Amino acid sequence: MKRGAWWPIAIVAILTLTVGANFAIYYVANDDHGIAIEPDYYRKAVAWDSTMAQARENRALGWHVTPSLAAFTGRDGAELRVTLTDSTGAAISGATVKVVAFYNARAGEISDTTLVPERGGYGGRLPVHHGGVWELRFEVTRGDVRFTSTSRVEAVSAAGS
Repeated sequence: MKRGAWWPIAIVAILTLTVGANFAIYYVANDDHGIAIEPDYYRKAVAWDSTMAQARENRALGWHVTPSLAAFTGRDGAELRVTLTDSTGAAISGATVKVVAFYNARAGEISDTTLVPERGGYGGRLPVHHGGVWELRFEVTRGDVRFTSTSRVEAVSAAGS
C-alpha cells in the first residue's frame, strides 16, 4: 500500500461510525416509552388562558373525582371505579367521564377510555400491567358543564398473577 493511503480509509471509517452511532441513538430515543412529550403541548401553551379559566371553573363547581384502582392482573389489567360528587358531597349522575391513564415510568404509553355509569359512580377497565404510580387525567362533561381533574393512584398486582 502506498505511503499515506490509509488516511482516506480512516476518514471513511470515522464517518461510517458516526452515522451508525446516530442511527443507534435515534433508535434508542424513539423506542424508549419512558421518554415522553406532553401531547399537544404547543396548543396547550397557546391556550394557557383557557386552561386557567377551566381551573377557575373547576374550583367554582367544587366537584370531586375519587378514583379507586383494583389490583391488576397481567392478562386483564385493572378495574377503575370512580365516584363523582358535587361540593355538598352528593353523587353526580348522568355525566360522561373520560380518563387518560399512564404509568409514570412509561409516560409514552398512554391509554384512554370512557367510563360507564354504574351503581355508586362510574367504572371501566384500564390496561394496567405495571405496579407503581399511575396518573389519571379526567374530563367530566354533563350538559354544558365541563370539569377536569388529575389524580395519581398506586397500582398493585393481584396475588399470584
